[in-house]
Amino acid sequence: MPATARLDIAITDRNPHVREFLCRELAEEGHRAGALTGAEQLLKALSGSRPPQVLVLDPEAVGQSLAEVARRLRDLAGQVLVLLHVFEGEDPQPGFEGALVVEKEPHVGALKAAISALAAQLGGRERGLSSPQDAQEKP
Repeated sequence: MPATARLDIAITDRNPHVREFLCRELAEEGHRAGALTGAEQLLKALSGSRPPQVLVLDPEAVGQSLAEVARRLRDLAGQVLVLLHVFEGEDPQPGFEGALVVEKEPHVGALKAAISALAAQLGGRERGLSSPQDAQEKP
């Protein structure tokens, strides 16, 4: 089994072009990425029998439902890893303490690196390893 996991990723962004672009970029990395247009689709995905492993969330994409989304994600603690994808200088979002934060940039290198680190960490867990460093040390 590989040291990195192929992840089920949900992308929620206010811009439909960015959503589709991120889905394509992450699919090229071997992940299963799907675009969610807003709060209604996101809450439905989080309530399903198989929520995404990772949520890339632009908080503005869910608008006034952000508190409801945060509550649902707290209910799924440990099941869905949250990666906030925000512009530089945006205020921290209440209810998302502990979420990984990646700034939006013209290139997606930082986002891909964060996803790769999560995949390595999850891949290590699947192999019974306690950390990404363990995954690097074992064949």
